[in-house]
Amino acid sequence: MKHLKVSSNSQQGYTMMEILMVIAVAAILVAVAVPSLEDTVSRNARDSIQLDLMSSLALARSQAVTLSATVSVCHSSNQATCSNTTGSDWNQGWLVFSDFDADGVVDSGDGDEILRINVPGSDIVTIELMNSSNGTISNEMVQFDDDGFLANSIGGAYFKFCGSDNIAANARALWIANTGRASQSIVDADGVHDDLGGDDLVCP
Repeated sequence: MKHLKVSSNSQQGYTMMEILMVIAVAAILVAVAVPSLEDTVSRNARDSIQLDLMSSLALARSQAVTLSATVSVCHSSNQATCSNTTGSDWNQGWLVFSDFDADGVVDSGDGDEILRINVPGSDIVTIELMNSSNGTISNEMVQFDDDGFLANSIGGAYFKFCGSDNIAANARALWIANTGRASQSIVDADGVHDDLGGDDLVCP
């Protein structure tokens, strides 16, 4: 049987030029992919926390009717009490609680009970609570009365979600009508979602 001999001359490595070209191509691919990945992560974080907040609002409204009492949703940075700080970032967390005397305070002596706690989310998203005139709402809370109607903001309220990129086209909102019903913002022909008054959302 004959054995084939492989010449050592046929085993050639990569030249330095070829290696540099591969590195250059890889660098270009990474430069293109990273911004896209960051945008995807930001959008996913925004959509996730938007759904969490919408679920909390729906819970508060239904419990207000069930308990025949005011139910409040407030910003909370410690996940135990309401912060009542104007201009708060709701991404730090919030509470849903039965608020039998409608004072916006979790009073165990009055029978108030925390129904849901939402812990801080990713720093990628900021959330602001606004009224229909784009002003702040007193005590940073949303209250539903025993009929499930919005009790503390005439004309409705909305939450604005902005990403760390502060690009208006990536902003979203949750609208709360006087009836207490929450719905997601819509986008019109300019590609930017609207606030409760029908104007483009602005970030920050």
